[in-house]
Amino acid sequence: MKKSLLCLSVTESTLKENLNIINRYRGKIDIVELRADFMNKSGYSGIHGFPDSAGLPVILTLRRKVDGGRFTGTEGERRKILLAGLKGNYSYIDLEHDNSDNVIEKTVKTSKITVIRSIHDFTGVPDNIAAVVSRISRNSREIAKAALLPRNSKDFLRLLQAYEELKGIRKILVGMGDYGVPTRILAGKLGSFISYTSKNKGGAAPGHIPVDDMAGLYRFSMVTEKTSVYGVAGNPVMHTSSPVIHNMGYIKLGLDAVYVPFLVDNLDSFMKAVRLLGVKGISVTIPHKETVIPFLCGTDESVKSIGACNTVFLKGGKFYGTNTDAEGFLKPLMRMFAGNIPEGLKATVIGAGGAARSAVYALVKKGIDVLILNRTAERAEKLAAEMGCSWSGTGQGSALETADRVKDYSDIIVQATRVGMEPDIHGDPLPGYSFTGKEIVYDMVYKPKETVFLKRALKAGCRVVYGIDMLIEQAKVQFKIFTNRDFPFRHFEL
Repeated sequence: MKKSLLCLSVTESTLKENLNIINRYRGKIDIVELRADFMNKSGYSGIHGFPDSAGLPVILTLRRKVDGGRFTGTEGERRKILLAGLKGNYSYIDLEHDNSDNVIEKTVKTSKITVIRSIHDFTGVPDNIAAVVSRISRNSREIAKAALLPRNSKDFLRLLQAYEELKGIRKILVGMGDYGVPTRILAGKLGSFISYTSKNKGGAAPGHIPVDDMAGLYRFSMVTEKTSVYGVAGNPVMHTSSPVIHNMGYIKLGLDAVYVPFLVDNLDSFMKAVRLLGVKGISVTIPHKETVIPFLCGTDESVKSIGACNTVFLKGGKFYGTNTDAEGFLKPLMRMFAGNIPEGLKATVIGAGGAARSAVYALVKKGIDVLILNRTAERAEKLAAEMGCSWSGTGQGSALETADRVKDYSDIIVQATRVGMEPDIHGDPLPGYSFTGKEIVYDMVYKPKETVFLKRALKAGCRVVYGIDMLIEQAKVQFKIFTNRDFPFRHFEL
């Protein structure tokens, strides 16, 4: 299979500004798409000379608004601009599947330019998309392109099935939006002729990944059918720093591997999708740490005891689960106590989900008396019964009553919910509690690094543990499980 090309879509208002962007990323890209629909009308003068100035193969695109572009002029105006461009040395022109401009079509037929015949669907992934793509092209010279916006994991699975059905056929198949992000990174493995990128996130289309990340972090140019794929599954997930940690490790060790984010709303569809992709390892995050367990062939003692799984790995063609959160949670805390946690400590853990279960398990194993707080009292009571802890519901009663309970379990206070996580950065999981400065405060949220909760604790003089430290530590353990290699950095910061 020929390697996929990384295409920079330039969306500046003038040709000069677009050339400046190309020069900034030259050496990281293979081809350029001039999104002429983003340009000012005054900028079209000289459009025919743009490919020669760019010094790279260029696709000419003048996308209509109905197809997700910005061009709102008449078809006559559109024809005039495209014909002016066709006088230049463009390598490709992107024309919609329903283009009926005979003048443009005739001009293209008599030129050396290759047509990318495209279709855009912002409503999802049709059941028959493979059949649609296979008949878009009007002749053997054309390249069929379908840009689709998966709305959920079922759509993502359907898109991967289309790649499989179209294997060996030259095409451009793109998943837009957050659900489609893996298809952009893995174009070389999936067999898409081109993957698109922009200078900034989003850029010319939903889900565009910045050039520096595509070329650097994800090493797009080296991804092939043989590349090992790993990733993180969650909802939300695009905020995660896990790809940085794992991919930097792969780069340092020179491994033919890539780690990508998977937005997941349906585990059944997702687990079928990762089978199609040949994914070898998955980091599991909120809200799937508990619900992923039934999809596994087996789990170890950590999963059985915690009741949550954050690491799925392939062994003998089957998926198994373990949990690295407890170990990752403890390591920063152990450093705070110089490796030896004293006896008689009492801790509060806020939350009763997968992350909280790992924290409670780790603390109890170290002999710490734990109080579990959760908005849904039944969940707190259930976890407390399993782990031998105290509990309290926060959904009833005042914030001050909750704060009074915490005072008796305040040596360590652990926040293990989504509260304070991007984009809801203003949330505080314990608003009624006033820190004394004696507490060790641990927030498992890692974006933002300093949550409202931690800022309050720092202001009171508390020692704090950042969620990013836990993320890095548990990722190091995952890295070893996935690759059978030690994480290559002793000290790693984000």
